[in-house]
Amino acid sequence: MSKLLLKTPCTTWTFDSLMACVFGIKVSDVKVYFDILKNGPSKINDIAERINRDRSTVQRAVQNLMNAGLVKRKQVNIKDGGYYYVYEAIPFEETKKIIKKTMEEWCNNMKKWVEELEFEDVVKEYLENIEE
Repeated sequence: MSKLLLKTPCTTWTFDSLMACVFGIKVSDVKVYFDILKNGPSKINDIAERINRDRSTVQRAVQNLMNAGLVKRKQVNIKDGGYYYVYEAIPFEETKKIIKKTMEEWCNNMKKWVEELEFEDVVKEYLENIEE
């Protein structure tokens, strides 16, 4: 890998794309997070109905959100037997803290990367393929 290449997770900084980047989820998953956050603990079918998406699509989004730590699953036992799951989003303030911490880490890594660049490496990288 080139010394001048720094792979960054995202290039577009809308809030949903920032969340997708920070948490490694899809932009479409962010809508599910905010629906759960707004409406409280919810079943998959209820979320799907509210956001007008297929149940399987919502199930995948919720799984992504759980893997990212943005949503937690809770089992609700039914009085006469059986159970179902509801999904609860972590508070928005907690989400913002994670985003800010991640952005600080990225910024520090970028600063370190730039600081460590040597002029000779930059010139060699950008001028080596130019024919005189």
